[in-house]
Amino acid sequence: MNTSQLPEPEPVHGWEEDLAHDQLVILTRQRLTSARAAAEAAERATVQIGYVQLARDLADGTGGPDA
Repeated sequence: MNTSQLPEPEPVHGWEEDLAHDQLVILTRQRLTSARAAAEAAERATVQIGYVQLARDLADGTGGPDA
């Protein structure tokens, strides 16, 4: 076999680089999970605010489907 046809060897990574990568992945996943939870909480709050506003509008006669 001709050595010019061999693939280039993979670069050697130190354990520090592997650990740093693993920590980055873990931190990123944690932040994504937190961001998703915050977005869902904001959506629930927005819906709740909408219900409160609708109830106020219905109570004072300025809202509702027939308004």
